Amino acid sequence: MNGPIIKTFLKLGLPLLLVRLVQDVYLLVDMFWLSRYNQYVMAVPRQVMPTYMLFMVFINSFSSANLAILSQYVGAKMYGEFSRTFRKMLYVSLLGGLASGSLFYVSAPYIFTYFVQTPSEILSDVINYAQVLAFDVIVQGFNIALVTLIQSMGDTRTTATAQISGGLANVVLDPIFINGLGSLPAMGATGAALATMLSKFVSIGIMIRKLNKQYQWIKIGVDPRVDVSYVSLTMKIASPLLIMGISNSLAFNLQNRLINTFGVIAATAVSLGFTLFDLANTALWGLTDGVAIMIGQTLGAENIKRAKAVARNTTLFIFTAVAASSVAIYLARYYIASAFITGQGATPDDISKIYLEFNKFIDTTIWTLAFFALTFSGMSVGRGSGHTLTPTIINMLRLWGFRIALGYFMALIIGLGTMGVYVAFALSNIVGGIVSVLWVIMGNWAKPVIKNSAPSS
Repeated sequence: MNGPIIKTFLKLGLPLLLVRLVQDVYLLVDMFWLSRYNQYVMAVPRQVMPTYMLFMVFINSFSSANLAILSQYVGAKMYGEFSRTFRKMLYVSLLGGLASGSLFYVSAPYIFTYFVQTPSEILSDVINYAQVLAFDVIVQGFNIALVTLIQSMGDTRTTATAQISGGLANVVLDPIFINGLGSLPAMGATGAALATMLSKFVSIGIMIRKLNKQYQWIKIGVDPRVDVSYVSLTMKIASPLLIMGISNSLAFNLQNRLINTFGVIAATAVSLGFTLFDLANTALWGLTDGVAIMIGQTLGAENIKRAKAVARNTTLFIFTAVAASSVAIYLARYYIASAFITGQGATPDDISKIYLEFNKFIDTTIWTLAFFALTFSGMSVGRGSGHTLTPTIINMLRLWGFRIALGYFMALIIGLGTMGVYVAFALSNIVGGIVSVLWVIMGNWAKPVIKNSAPSS
């Protein structure tokens, strides 16, 4: 992959950035309609997402490992290995989705009642939302496999079109399923989850159509003959990501549990705060997949010098973009918050408390999001190169050493309350970002993981 680094990076990343923008829009639509159904129910998605990601962790880490392998096969022009690897990936992804989704459905009531300790005001909504998303996990096993396949070839426009279309479908379905229409009853949080799951089928349909039309040499199918060499290579890359995903999900659940200790008002305010963070981080989530693709293909072509330059230049770009968007979101914070703090089902006194807690959270933490971007950029370099262990360790220390351990100490032992949670959150971003960028600059990751050979067909 040649050409100016940032231009190529944006060419790959902008379609994915558009996907993220649409995803942000439908998350905002979720929150908007849920807040009109009930003020506190808008906190439901944030209560569920860490657990949802726990049951998605195998699919996500497995697909990330295959993104590195497939993109490096593309860079090395080993198309026969590329096709065979995809069929094995799809087989494992489908089995993984079925197993993970089933376990999520059965365990959801126990997780949110006893582990996360969701506030009683929204507990039943959270369990219903989670059990619908258990079916979404199954659908995602197929969806993410197709995304990984297409993106590994450097085609981010197709996946962007598919995900954007799915997101727009979600936007249309949300108010219908949440608040009801005609004979269809209002379903609240359950309706929001149904809209999310059903929209995935739109994305899948578009990707299959594109593959059949433009990439006919790729036959969509499964290969149950998953050999030892494939498993060994994939799990070598995926295992650190798997461990990190489990660690992250548990940490975020414990963070939710800590915030839930202070009641439904704190849970609602922090959920709204994270919605603003998603907007500020749009550049981060939207562009970093492009980093992984560029790193993978460049290392596959054995261009080590360029791979290092890609990592440095894109990391700086993402840091700057997130810093700028954080400032913009902070300046607009009151306008955004007023769209979601509706007072539906809450007293005026509780609404004032939500605003107060929201301001405290945002004022303390939003300035550190650009450092969090450095951590995520480091993870993308690791995914693209296949060297994921060091970024995994950095991320685990960031979460468990600072955000969880320090957060619990400051909030409950010292007695700072929610302010202790927010200060620990900010410090975790800063420390993790600095250590991650040092690892990227050192460049120990800049070596391919595949064994190059003569191109195959």
